[in-house]
This record gives sequence, structure tokens and C-alpha cells, in this order.
Amino acid sequence: MGILLDALRIRGRGARQVVAMAIWIGFGLAMVGIAGAQAVAEDQLGFGPVRCVLVLCGMWVAWSVWHSVLFGRDRLRLLRRGEDAYRIAFVRHIFPGITIGFSQMLRPAWNGVDLRSGTVLPPLPRDPAALVSAVCGLAVFAAAMLLFVSAWRTLGAARVGFVSEFVSPELFEPVTGGPYGAVRHPLFWSGVLVSWSIALINPSPTALAMAAVNTGYGLVYNELEDRRLIKVFGRAYGDYADAVPHILPAASGRRLALRWLPVVPGRRLRVHD
Repeated sequence: MGILLDALRIRGRGARQVVAMAIWIGFGLAMVGIAGAQAVAEDQLGFGPVRCVLVLCGMWVAWSVWHSVLFGRDRLRLLRRGEDAYRIAFVRHIFPGITIGFSQMLRPAWNGVDLRSGTVLPPLPRDPAALVSAVCGLAVFAAAMLLFVSAWRTLGAARVGFVSEFVSPELFEPVTGGPYGAVRHPLFWSGVLVSWSIALINPSPTALAMAAVNTGYGLVYNELEDRRLIKVFGRAYGDYADAVPHILPAASGRRLALRWLPVVPGRRLRVHD
């Protein structure tokens, strides 16, 4: 978190503690709030399962446009502004983008159909099948949290927050430890596992369909994020992507058919003690 706060140009021990806490709390509240707002809107509009799932699909399409087009274009413009580039990008793109993306992983619980039926908070299982499903959901949730914590600790808050894309990207070295040595993008897949844990704990048709959509988008995201990071970091990331699979070992060793691009230099960062 310290490097991220340096990139945001936050000085003073008290200010850094306040901003760090605000980021953590704000991320959680905003993530739940976005998913909840979508559920309320779907409920008020009387959306059924199909329309709720289509809303989720539409959100991923819009998020992909931001992720793969708008963010990249604005990053290049912001880099020309110098020291304020990351601070502006964090407020304009990074915090909203990460929050909106992860909020969609909660949609198997927060959707208009389940909100209308009063099952956002699942009832206690009353039959063996429901109990087994709930137990499996809790096990998947535990696995998701273990993967999330391991991936976050390995990557670090600064890289999760895209700092390396603005501060000396020409010095980028991929992380190959922990889960990043086994699969690419484990943070995103931890979110997909959360989706399935929610759907199994409260297995409504809408929840299961939304978990399936999030899984399918995970495969799309793998491709989009690889292409974006190759544009940012060039061969340094491309060689890593060729060596480490998306999610299935059979996918490793596949050369990405992309032209290596020169890395656009960012600013150097003076670490704050």
C-alpha cells in the first residue's frame, strides 16, 4: 500500500493512514452498493431472470470497452501530464473500474429476481440437497478467499492498483511467485469463485445463470487483459503470458499472435519513508 500512496502523492503519516483506510472501506462499500443498486433497479423495473442476466452481460460489455479501449487511450494522454498522471487515473479510471468489475461477482445474490423474492440473504437449508449445496458453496467461498489473499499478497497493492503502468513501466518485471506461477489473473478468478459460492449457497436459477456468465467472461477477460498488458509492457509481459496458462494447464506454451510494442516510459517514483 505504501508504494500506491507514494504514487498518489500522499504525504504525512496521518494522511496516509486515512487515505489507505478510505480506499479499503470505500472499495467494499462501493462494490456492494453498485451490485445493490443494480438489483433495486431490476426489481423496480420488474425484470425477470432473462433480463437480469442480460443486464449482467451488458455490464461486462461496457466494462470491456472501458478496460480495453478507453482506459488505454487516456493512460497515454495522462502520462504526458507528468506527476499527476497516476492520481488522476486512480480517481477517473482505476478505483471505479476495479470496483465495478468486482461488484459484478456479487450479482448472483444481488439481482432483481432474488431481491423481489426475499432470498438475497439465503434461508437456512431445510432439505439434504440444499444443505449439501450450501456446504459446497461455503467450501468454494473459503477457496476463493484463500486464492484472493494469496494473489493479493503476492502481487501487492501497488500492482493491483496499476501503479506499475504509470511509474517506470519500462522497468516492469512480471510476478511469477505464488498463484501467479500457476495461472494468470488469479485475482479475477477468485471473484468468479465467489460468484459460484453465492450461487451454491442460494441456488436460484438466476444466481446460477449469473455465475455461469461470470465464468464465461473470465475466459474473455483473460484474452483482453493479456492483450492490454502486452501493449503496456511489451515483451516483458508477453513472455510471461506465453509461459503461464490462463486457467488450464493445456493452454500454456501458446504463443500470443501479437506484435511487440515499445513500452511508453512513465515517471520515476521517489519512495516515501
